[in-house]
Amino acid sequence: MVTTVPAGTTDDAVAEMRAREAARSAELAARGNLLRLWRPPLKPGEWRSFGLFSAPDADQLETVLASMPLRAWRHDTVTPLTPHPSDPGQPGTAEERILRGVLDRWKAAVDAHDPPGVAQCFTDDAIFQGLHPYTVGPEGVAAYYDSQPMGMTAAYEIRETRRLSEDLVLGYLSVDFAFTDRPVLTVNLSVVTRKTDRGWLISHYQVSKLN
Repeated sequence: MVTTVPAGTTDDAVAEMRAREAARSAELAARGNLLRLWRPPLKPGEWRSFGLFSAPDADQLETVLASMPLRAWRHDTVTPLTPHPSDPGQPGTAEERILRGVLDRWKAAVDAHDPPGVAQCFTDDAIFQGLHPYTVGPEGVAAYYDSQPMGMTAAYEIRETRRLSEDLVLGYLSVDFAFTDRPVLTVNLSVVTRKTDRGWLISHYQVSKLN
């Protein structure tokens, strides 16, 4: 995040811009969009920062960045990040971190109504059982989520994990699917994630609904 103050800008205008930026940063932090800010070593007259932001997708991240007053003077370079299963800062067991690494991507794509993005979380031979007849492979996954209503979101809680092998982790979850026009649907979800050359992906997905 590199800021260049236009030539001729008064000190009072810079101070006012800093105050507006600080206020907006506090709002974004309260919303969970702005996680951290760092200032690297700077040369005289240089204004540069590193920020850690959270957003469901690139478009919404751009909306967040564009809402910051300093964006009028600032150029942002964005580097997308995904969780690393060995990150010591993540809570939970190694198995939970592996599951969250792929399930957070799944949730973000579900919330954004991005069927191709959801499908990218699955292996090429994934067995997928939602609340419709089962299907195999990412195309069926994309078709299933494409049929879901706009505005549907998912909130999951990991209940149990099992390490089946070095490259396989099983998770048992509770998932709340929320809608804009109907009550929340709570289901139980079992997933098996597999380590592939594209990272950890879902190879088995099975929903059960208990009344």
